[in-house]
Amino acid sequence: MKNCLKGFIKERFIDRLTPAVKYLLLINLGVSVFFYLFFLITGIELQYYFSIYPTYSEHFHLYQLFTFLFVHSINPTHIVYNVLYLLLFAPFFERKFGLRKFIVGYFLCAWIGFIFINYSYYRDKEIVEKRISATGINPKTIPLNEMHKVDQIYFSQLNEKEKIAVEEYNEVTSKTQGSSGALFGFVVFYLFLNSLNYRKILFVALGFHLLYSNLEVFFQPSSLSHGSCFAHFGGMLGGFFCVCYYWFNKFMEKEKKLS
Repeated sequence: MKNCLKGFIKERFIDRLTPAVKYLLLINLGVSVFFYLFFLITGIELQYYFSIYPTYSEHFHLYQLFTFLFVHSINPTHIVYNVLYLLLFAPFFERKFGLRKFIVGYFLCAWIGFIFINYSYYRDKEIVEKRISATGINPKTIPLNEMHKVDQIYFSQLNEKEKIAVEEYNEVTSKTQGSSGALFGFVVFYLFLNSLNYRKILFVALGFHLLYSNLEVFFQPSSLSHGSCFAHFGGMLGGFFCVCYYWFNKFMEKEKKLS
């Protein structure tokens, strides 16, 4: 029974994965395990070095544009969901474009997602700093700890009104990590090409649920941005560009055949 189950999983699941998806799966899992073990041994979270920060931050570095996609939080649910969506939606994208264009699409969607979330950081920073300044505190004088959060000793010395304003400062000094922006691009591509395919109705339903739940929060009126939703929305836009590119290539191929 056990061997039959292994054979079924291998035949129906593992063997159907495309090469780039397998590489990404191994890289993401390997990095997460290594970072977690490193944290257990040293107490240092490498996420604070390889995630990406807003471009106004002194902790922003260009190399983070290539590393943040493979970094996930200590909370295991983060990588579990990202790996799940990678396995469900990414292979279809690679089959249509091939390995090289898949990698380009992966980074493209992720980087457009970062452009959007970076915008949300700038927007929120202006709002948060105005609120802090209204309490009489200069935002530039707020000390941060090694995790780029408001220093707890400093925070404990504030009155309640100041704490409410200063606590929000953590929202504009924080990092971004994970590949969900790229994965939402793959979801959009999958839905555009499979929405009428009844054999894939469950995946299509899941994809529409992901888009709806994210867009619902994205368009929700709020004084501060929902950062991750901005990243996901940017990824969706990247996925739409990939769809347009795919259809344009199909159109050009037909034109060549007719000429």
